[in-house]
Amino acid sequence: MIRPFLAAGLLAAACSSPSATDPAQPETGFSASPYTVQFHDSTRALAALETLSSDEFGGRLTGEPGNARARAWIIDQLDARGVTPLLPGGYEAPFDTASFSEMKGGVSGTNLLAVINDQPGAPVIVMSAHYDHVGMGENGIYNGADDNASGVAALLEAISWFQQNAPETTLVFAFFDAEEMGISGSAAFVHDLPEQIEDRLAFNLNLDMVSRADKGEIFAVGTYHYPELVPVIDAVAAETPLTLSKGHDSPEWGNQDWSTLSDHAPFLRAGIPIIYLGVEDHADYHKVTDTFDRVDPDTFARAVDTVLMVAEAIDEHVASETE
Repeated sequence: MIRPFLAAGLLAAACSSPSATDPAQPETGFSASPYTVQFHDSTRALAALETLSSDEFGGRLTGEPGNARARAWIIDQLDARGVTPLLPGGYEAPFDTASFSEMKGGVSGTNLLAVINDQPGAPVIVMSAHYDHVGMGENGIYNGADDNASGVAALLEAISWFQQNAPETTLVFAFFDAEEMGISGSAAFVHDLPEQIEDRLAFNLNLDMVSRADKGEIFAVGTYHYPELVPVIDAVAAETPLTLSKGHDSPEWGNQDWSTLSDHAPFLRAGIPIIYLGVEDHADYHKVTDTFDRVDPDTFARAVDTVLMVAEAIDEHVASETE
C-alpha cells in the first residue's frame, strides 16, 4: 500500500535508511484464545506468504527479475488450482501506462487475471491484491511480507474457497503489478477493461496488508463513499474473527484517508463501488523488517477467514442488487 508519508516519492523507501528495529516479534496488544480456522487451508496460506516474501524474489520490484519470478510462482499456483484465465491468451495481461497518481511517467508491468463463474450477464466482482513491492536498497531486501505477500496469499485462498463454494456473481481475481509505482497496474486494468466484463463490472474488493492486525483489527474502507454498504459490513462484522471496523475513508481522517492509496482507487474514481481491507501501519511498513517471521500465524489465519467472510457477503450483496 502507498501510505501518505510516501507521497514525495513512491520508491523512496527502497533507497532510504530505515531506523533500526528490534528483530524480536512485535508486541501485538491483542490476546485471544487459539483460533480454529473455518474457511481456508491455513498451512497453505502461511506457506504462500512465506514463499512470496522470501529473499528469492528480491523485493518483487516491477521490471526486475524478482518480480518476474514472483509472477511465475503465482501462475504456478493458479495452474495448480486449475482456475480459468480471464483472457484467451492466459493469465498474463501486460500493460504500459501512466501511473494513477501521476507521480511517475510511463510504467510497464504485467497483471495476472483469473475468473470463476463467468456467466453471460452476471455482475462482475474484481477481487484484487498487488504482488509487487519496492525491491532492494542499501539496507537489504524489502521482502514485503505484509505489503503485500499477505494479500496475495489471501487472494489465492479466496480462489480455492470459491472453487468449492460457487459464487452468485462472476468473480475476477486480479493480481496487480506496479501498485508501488503509482497504482499503475489497476489503473491500466480499469482504463482498458477486458471486453467480456466491461459492461458488467459492479464491485472491487481489494486486499492490501492483511496479516499484521497487531491489535486484532482490520479496516473495511469504502462505506463513506457507498453508505449502502454499511449494513453489509456491520452484519458480517458481527461474526468475523478479527474486529472489522469501518473508517479511513473520509475527510475527517486527514492524511489517514486511504480512499486513493491502493489498487481500489482507480475503481473508485471510475464510480465502481469498493471495499478495501487492510490493517493500520506498523513499525515495519516499507522497511526491510517487513518479513515473514514478524507475522503471527494465528492472526493471519483470522485475517484470511475475515477476508473470505467479507467476500461472501459482498458476493451476496452484489447479486441481490442486480436481481
